[in-house]
Amino acid sequence: MSALTLVRPEAALPQQVPEAPSRTVPWARLALLLTVLGQVALAVLPQRNGSPFEDEGLYVYMGHRMIDHLLHGASLTEYPGAYFSGAPGFYPVLAALGDSVGGLQGARAVSLLFAVGATVCVNGLGRQLYGVRAGLLGAAAFVLCGPVVFQSGLATFDSTTMFFVAAAAWLTVHSVRHDAFLWAPAVAVLLVCAFTAKYGGIVFLPVVGLLALAVSDRRRVLVVSRRAVFMVASAGGTAWFLYVLWGQSLREGIVSTTLARAPMNPAGASDLARQVAVLVGPWLLLAVVGAVLTRRTWWTSAALLLGAVLMPLQQIHMGEATSLSKHVAFGMVFACPLVGVALAALLRRLRLVTVPLVVGTLVLLGASGLHHSDRLLNGWVPDEALIPTLSALIEASPGKTILGDQPSPERYLLREETEPLQWVDTYSFGYDGRVGMDAYERAIEQTAFGVIYLAVESNTQYGQELHAYLSSTDTPYKQVAVVDRELYGAPAGQWVLYMPEVTPTPDLGTP
Repeated sequence: MSALTLVRPEAALPQQVPEAPSRTVPWARLALLLTVLGQVALAVLPQRNGSPFEDEGLYVYMGHRMIDHLLHGASLTEYPGAYFSGAPGFYPVLAALGDSVGGLQGARAVSLLFAVGATVCVNGLGRQLYGVRAGLLGAAAFVLCGPVVFQSGLATFDSTTMFFVAAAAWLTVHSVRHDAFLWAPAVAVLLVCAFTAKYGGIVFLPVVGLLALAVSDRRRVLVVSRRAVFMVASAGGTAWFLYVLWGQSLREGIVSTTLARAPMNPAGASDLARQVAVLVGPWLLLAVVGAVLTRRTWWTSAALLLGAVLMPLQQIHMGEATSLSKHVAFGMVFACPLVGVALAALLRRLRLVTVPLVVGTLVLLGASGLHHSDRLLNGWVPDEALIPTLSALIEASPGKTILGDQPSPERYLLREETEPLQWVDTYSFGYDGRVGMDAYERAIEQTAFGVIYLAVESNTQYGQELHAYLSSTDTPYKQVAVVDRELYGAPAGQWVLYMPEVTPTPDLGTP
């Protein structure tokens, strides 16, 4: 018998996957529990950067502002719906609640909880389609993926959307297999939640609909088709209803961040494809192998592969590099059940060669995932050294406007000491009828800022121009402090802090 005949997956076989014997259920549950515990460890252990990422500071801070608005009627002057890529009243509020309990780590724990839920759903999806072993091995491959670990340890929209997409896919397959998709309304709700958490989640609506059709029995295909159409229509209709009734203020954000997004960090197609290959290439390759092995259910494999590559292809088409390292994780929800097929196929006949080969494959996936997640979870400059100095300067000029270079993390950390209207960033600015650099220069001439702090290696155009202007032009501001920036223990530039000449400089202590 050839080697190929030994690696046929469990559920390349009948359309209806038989239930696992009851004696295997405790073992399977224990294996899933160990997988989830491993996921928690991977998300927490590499997370040495205790400072908030810029997006984390923005979302958690706005979540607190939304809670104040809902509970106390506080006025929202920031209009977060105009530029958020998800509804500001959904995930940011959950993150802020986590922050209230456990600080930044509590907010990150909310994302980890959703990521764990996604792992359970990936296991359920793989088990429904291809059997117990494929489900568990697919879930193991899922938690070892670097972008998944990255999402698990970051307080942003993404893992929330990933969970709702995974739950919708799992419930779809389960319902088609057991009750001809009577759970279609619940699937529609899950997909609307995915869209609400992050607008880009809407792209998975047709994927889930195709998955429903692909796994349906021929004798019930018309029934399932009608219900799948109902699911897609009800999800789209509900999202539209919420948008019209409640989300008019979100229109600008939906358009600017999703429907007609201009690339924030443009990159060529070849460069983006290379990044995708580096981050998730091994997973996609194994998924293709699994799809080949399940050729008798090729419609299902095609639907899963479409879901696996849809988000990366969209970003490559747009030429957008921003958040690619997070967005490729969505596709792993659909790729990893097929990865589980490829690995389970090797275990169909337990031999001395196949078991080490599967273990070795998982070890290599884990090494790749841990390497990339460690880099991603520590890929921004910590600001612990900046906060004491900045806090002291703000205290010396209470109530004055603060001009900061990408200030979302500092605004979040110093929210008890400052008011929302005090903060100005280096993205855009209007003052005295002027905009852009003219507005900044006019405000500097009139000493409108109590404190200015800039990164020498600023990532924003106005941050670079302001640093050049203040360091080479005679202005009413004096340099009062310089704080070193470090990344991975190596120098990463400096923060330079300024105050008006007339303001007494506080004693900042000996550096």
